[in-house]
Parts: sequence; structure tokens; C-alpha cells
Amino acid sequence: MSILSRAKHLGDRIVLESKEFPARFKEYGFKVASVTFIDGLIPPEKHTFYIKTIEEYVNHFMEPVIEKYRDWKSEKAHILCPGKMPVWCCWWQGTEQMPELVRLCNDRLHQLLPKDGVELHMLTEKNYQEYITLPDYIIDKFKAGKMSITALSDVLRVALLAQYGGFWIDATVFIANHFPMEFVQSDFYAQKMYDPIKWKREACKGRWCGFLMGGKAGNIIFQLLRDSFFLWWKVHDSVIDYVILDYFLLAGYHSIPEIQRQIDNVPDNNPDVFEMYKVLNEPYTPALFEQLTKNTNLHKLTYKMELKPYTENGELSLYGFLNNFVKQEGDQWKTK
Repeated sequence: MSILSRAKHLGDRIVLESKEFPARFKEYGFKVASVTFIDGLIPPEKHTFYIKTIEEYVNHFMEPVIEKYRDWKSEKAHILCPGKMPVWCCWWQGTEQMPELVRLCNDRLHQLLPKDGVELHMLTEKNYQEYITLPDYIIDKFKAGKMSITALSDVLRVALLAQYGGFWIDATVFIANHFPMEFVQSDFYAQKMYDPIKWKREACKGRWCGFLMGGKAGNIIFQLLRDSFFLWWKVHDSVIDYVILDYFLLAGYHSIPEIQRQIDNVPDNNPDVFEMYKVLNEPYTPALFEQLTKNTNLHKLTYKMELKPYTENGELSLYGFLNNFVKQEGDQWKTK
């Protein structure tokens, strides 16, 4: 990148962060607004001083929630819900409006879903209130545009898991080999790849991922997250960080032994969860697919990029292979 190009990008970031500063200052105070402003000028974002500042703010905010669950005993029984364990997924606009990649992931989920023991629930704008009742102030802020669909889905997932248990899987997660029963058989389970060096720019350091999380109804983790989100949106009109869930759970992890125990008991799993999307447009080879899937079953993809079934040289891309693979598997699945 040339010096002029770098200068332009810096200028654009200064303009953007300057526009955001007044609202952040009003909502969160000078320290958070200043640290966020500075961090936004120095890509990649989320430097140590930024994470520490956001963590301190959230820790102070969560004091009443932490106090509520501080004396939680591990022998407290989880709520047993009759029937099949739910698998939760959400596409707000409905399955008919899914982009091609999201439909690919959805088709694969349907193919691998066990016939017994679990049941898929696809949440949409039209049906989510059939499953959960959220506080009026959250619905009002969402309708007013203060809360994004992404932010609402964070609230939905923890509220649903607290009430029903089950497994939350984002709509852009591709399952390579088999349905991950560990997410519905455990008291708590999440995608995990703890590495404080590799994930130093993430608050949780890879201890969990909110887009792949499951367990039993009534679990302290889900209840704490639900109460934290409810309190946050009662007080605030925005999120202090895109992954505010991580900061909520981190506060619980450092303050409540039972939460730390459950999280530490989850083994590292799906270490290459973020690797497949990087090479979707690369030429497919059996060796590439084997490398990506030999120790990773779940893959976080994205539809926010141009995806091509063939490379410029006319070779089948990995994305093209996945489409063909799921279609062929689907044809076999439908005839069983």
C-alpha cells in the first residue's frame, strides 16, 4: 500500500471515529470514548489497552448480576425440559431469503440432524415470539433502530438456551462430517481454542465462541448472560463492543468459580473453525478438504464476499465443491 493510500485510509478512519465519538462519550464516558477512538485509528483493532478498558467498564456494570450468581452451587440441578433437545438457528428474513452460502449451511444442517433426540428450530422475524418473551424495552429499542439484528440475536440465543437448553449454531456455520452431539449432551459446551497469544486481540482468548454454544436449560452461564443482556439494554441504547457477550461471560469467568469450572472443563475443539472461509475461492483438491476437516467439524463461513464456483482458470473452487457435495449428499439423504 502506497504512502498516499495509507494516508487516505487514516483520514477516513479519523473522520469516521470523530463522528462516533460524541455518542460514545455521552453513552459511556470520556475514557471509553477516547480509547475506542484511538484503537479505531490503529488497525487491526482491539489492542490490549482497548480490551482492558472495555473489560473494566463491563465488570463494573455487571456487579449486580455477578452478586446474584456468586453463591451458585454446582450441585444445583438443571431444569429438565421434556421432549427433544432443541437446535437453535436464526435467519431473520426466513429460509426463502437465505443467500446461497447460508442455504448451503442450512441444507447441510438438515442432512446431518439426527432423526431422534434433537429438533431444529429456525427462528425468523415472524416466529421468534412463539418461543421466547423478551422485555418490552428490548423490542422497542430494536424497532426504533437502536438495536441491530445481530444484537437482538445475541439476546435471543442466551434467553433461549437459559429457558430450553439445546444448541445454538449460527446460520453461516458449515458442518463437515457429523452432527456435534457434544453440544446437546453436556451441561455446557462451546467451540473452544484457547490460546492467549494467538487470540490476544480477543477478550475471551479463544475460551469460547458465542456462535457455537450449547448445554442444559437453567445453566448458570446462560442465565448470567441472559440477565446481563437484559440489564444492559435496559440502561444502554447501543453495545460497547460487537462481541459484548464475550465481556459478560469473561466477567462471570473471573468472578464465579462454577462458571470457570464449566468453561475450563470444555476441551479444545474445532481449532480451524476460521480457516475454511479464507480459501473458499481457491482450487479444490482432496488434500485441501482433508486438511481443513481432519480435526475440525464446524466451520464459520461468511456470505459477505464474492463466492465463485470456479476459479479464473476454470478449476472447481472449494466453494463449488461444497455446493456439489451437499447437493449429492442431499439427493442420497432424500431417498433414505
